[in-house]
Amino acid sequence: MKKILLCFLLISSIVHSQDIKSYITNATFNSQEGSFVELYIAFDANSLFLVPSNNSFFAKIDVNIEIKNDDVIVYSDHYILNSPLFDLQMDNDVFFFDQQRVLLSDGKYDISVSVFDISNVEKVNVYSDSISINYTEKLSISDIQLISDYNRDTIESQLSKSGMLMTPFVSNYYPQNISDLSFYFEVYNSKNISSNKYVLNSYIETFDRNIPLFDFNKLQRKTSENFAVNLLSFDITNLATGNYNLVCEIKDINNQSLIKKKIFFQRSNSFSGFKNNNDIYAVSTIGTFAKFITDKEQLKLFIDYLYPISTPDENIFAQNQIKNDDVDLMQKYFYNFWKNRDPVNPDLAWNEYHNKVKSVNSDFKNFRIQGYLTDRGRVYLQYGAPNSMHKVENASSTYPYEIWHYYKLNNQSNKKFVFVNADFATNEYRLEYSNVYGEVSNSEWHDKINYDNKPTFGDDFNNNYINPR
Repeated sequence: MKKILLCFLLISSIVHSQDIKSYITNATFNSQEGSFVELYIAFDANSLFLVPSNNSFFAKIDVNIEIKNDDVIVYSDHYILNSPLFDLQMDNDVFFFDQQRVLLSDGKYDISVSVFDISNVEKVNVYSDSISINYTEKLSISDIQLISDYNRDTIESQLSKSGMLMTPFVSNYYPQNISDLSFYFEVYNSKNISSNKYVLNSYIETFDRNIPLFDFNKLQRKTSENFAVNLLSFDITNLATGNYNLVCEIKDINNQSLIKKKIFFQRSNSFSGFKNNNDIYAVSTIGTFAKFITDKEQLKLFIDYLYPISTPDENIFAQNQIKNDDVDLMQKYFYNFWKNRDPVNPDLAWNEYHNKVKSVNSDFKNFRIQGYLTDRGRVYLQYGAPNSMHKVENASSTYPYEIWHYYKLNNQSNKKFVFVNADFATNEYRLEYSNVYGEVSNSEWHDKINYDNKPTFGDDFNNNYINPR
């Protein structure tokens, strides 16, 4: 067991409280000594009862840590943590910080940490989490550690990593007054990649649709080795309010994804979309595939094709480019869109998506609109082909309908879409219900399918929905 105590300034103002405020997180890594988990605990000094000590004040915190594997305790520690000395008994706008490092074998573990102020034993904070460690000889990435501060460790200590002493950022919330998102992670056994080279892609994506964002991407070409450290940072001054994932991904030289890790975070900012065109003006399209798309109407159509796989902010920004009617800016936007999704082969990514659009336009078009604008077309382009698709065209008591079933959809399982054709004149199948987060969830969706307005429509539909083929 190894400990460290650090102090760092609190950026935002703190209100004094009788409740102990502690923030706990963890990350796993590998080393020559073996795999280990690091526990990071931060305490708000203003939430503790500080007692006198000569001309200063300090607090005592009771910390109890327990780690189990299959309900068997494999590690436990109970200790009293003394805070740093403070000149004032209250209004000390600082956090102080404790870190534990515990060696563990590969496996799954349940972690429990309880803390309380010895001077206020009724207020106990309990933290629990489950982790999985599997750092064998295969290619792997450590957990992503969010960093609030770092500096060179001039005196090598047991707790420093790669010559750096890093203060973890123990929250996943980034308010407006924080402009940098710094993070640390390690790559193990990239020597196993056959080409001896790989691409390290770090980026920020939307949480709900897993779409990489503009200008939040760092692409690095690396030489394979047993062990590599990475300490990176994004300027998030212009990152809009929202929920995001920070992603670290390894690709081979053919741009095939080999492995990735991600961590969730929230951003609060004074705006929720793109501010202006400045970033787009800076994009160079010289020698790119986008520069050869010179027909204005075709370019507008191609940009419109992107709406199913775009974030809401991107869609707003894209429509502004179309309204501005500037070919050069539209080319810049179009190229930057695909460069952020596939930095190595953006033209290939566009061609593959364009082929899907062509297929969707052929399969799902109706008398009024093209296939990519229909509900089925949008779902197909956004989520891909379903694992099963059940279609009923001639039922006695229901409108024609389709049930699409996805075994896995991002981080969700057993997800379905129900499309109903209630307008025979247009043959348009509208999405009436889905159990996918963020999609249509109409409580009266059964009634939308029922053709003769009866309260039920038989076991046939129910069986098709519960057990789609």
